[in-house]
Amino acid sequence: MTVLNKYFLTALLVLFLVGQGCKTPLTKRSGADRSAWGRPTWGPLSEGLQCRLRPDRRTWRLDETPAFNFDLRNRGKRTFAFWPAHKLELTEIEFDGKWRRWPTPVMIDSHVWPLAPGAQYNAVTINLDRRFGIDIRPGKHIVRIAFNLEGVRVVSNPVGIEILRPK
Repeated sequence: MTVLNKYFLTALLVLFLVGQGCKTPLTKRSGADRSAWGRPTWGPLSEGLQCRLRPDRRTWRLDETPAFNFDLRNRGKRTFAFWPAHKLELTEIEFDGKWRRWPTPVMIDSHVWPLAPGAQYNAVTINLDRRFGIDIRPGKHIVRIAFNLEGVRVVSNPVGIEILRPK
């Protein structure tokens, strides 16, 4: 066996052995995954706006629709318009790393809440509505939401939920 073949076989063996310890996808080990199961914190600041997502509870049956509350605050210097009646139409939901939008962009005339500097709206309810096209299966999942308010995309913290297998 030539020296080159020995190096090649050794490299293959090392890659195989190292690969055995890497069976868990990177997303399962990320800091976002760990923080998703802890106490909900505020998402990143985006032009003064922040969003915090909180699950109603961590565990859901497969026949239930997971529900969350989100808080929205303005730490910036500008006032933003927020349409709570259109929270679904304005929302993107990230479910296990894949972003989804509301399928129908139709909006009706509704009340607008001004989100002034220093203002904060708490406990606005949002559900993992099936119309987002999310295939919810048993297991642990990571969820985030994002809003576009006057061209500013505000992303929440990640939140972990578990869907139980039917008994």
